[in-house]
Amino acid sequence: MKNTKLWIADPDLAYVQAFAEYVNLKKGYLFQVCACTDQTRMEQTPDGDETEILLITAKWYEAWKDVLQGKCVILLSEGNLPGKFTSYPTVYKYQSVETILREIMYYYSEQDNRELYPAGVRKDNRVIGVYSPADANAKTQFALTLGQIVGETQHVLYLNMEECSGLTGLLGEHHWNMADLIYFLRQNKSQFLYRLNSMVQKFGAMDYIPPCDSYTDFCQITVKEWKKLLHLIRSQSTYDVIILDMGTSTGHELELLRQCDGIYMPVKKDPISRGKIEQWDRYIQILDGLDILELLQKLELPPDGTGSDSESDLSMLPEQRLGSYIRELLTS
Repeated sequence: MKNTKLWIADPDLAYVQAFAEYVNLKKGYLFQVCACTDQTRMEQTPDGDETEILLITAKWYEAWKDVLQGKCVILLSEGNLPGKFTSYPTVYKYQSVETILREIMYYYSEQDNRELYPAGVRKDNRVIGVYSPADANAKTQFALTLGQIVGETQHVLYLNMEECSGLTGLLGEHHWNMADLIYFLRQNKSQFLYRLNSMVQKFGAMDYIPPCDSYTDFCQITVKEWKKLLHLIRSQSTYDVIILDMGTSTGHELELLRQCDGIYMPVKKDPISRGKIEQWDRYIQILDGLDILELLQKLELPPDGTGSDSESDLSMLPEQRLGSYIRELLTS
């Protein structure tokens, strides 16, 4: 995929150089950054149609707004802006580059109204499902640990597909979550990848999209929308592995499991857990789901001694007993 040309125009030479160097050296990123620190050269800066985004100090914008027609213009603010600029897309200058980039991608994804035409799925990425009708807690711990371990060597995206994940309190609240991404998907805009990347958060060595925090929003997501989301991520993003942490109440688990290249199912030995797994096996066979069983690997996980009461506890799972178990599983 061709990188989008992003111009940053600001008189602060050290800031502009540091910003451009950070983004241009970032592996697999979507932007190619060019810089302008001299206001007198603004007329030559956005060269034709190649420049798609201009991040410009508000102090310069008024003088050059006529030259910048047709571009995605985002104002770079050092604090409060005059009232005449309040309706303009704006990012605060003195925050992390990652936060600035997320905001730029959000604004850019809003600019384009062309319909989205999905390309074919890449052949070199994989979808790994983690599912269990008997032990949701162990399933999520396994999925989070698996994602961090695989993320040490590959580009990993974790997607929680549960109606009640419980992760908001552990991983923190964010402005956007999965429901917002699905809403954007429904609009069929062409800049899906930019909206996706604007929502991505980091957890250890993996990326994740904050899960739905509304049961109503989650229940309104259709299987067609889940499948479209997976198709777009596989066809447009740079992720090598997508991990699906799946719940049991979407109503279309079988169709989503069929989107996976492999499925892990944590199981327990107690009678109730065994009974649930046996009932699920019968259910799958009745519904002609033998193809799913062929992808399935049932796992008896080691006892959990971490407690996992906070994000720091969860981030330590790869170094504990469960992490050792998964590392051995991946090399066997």
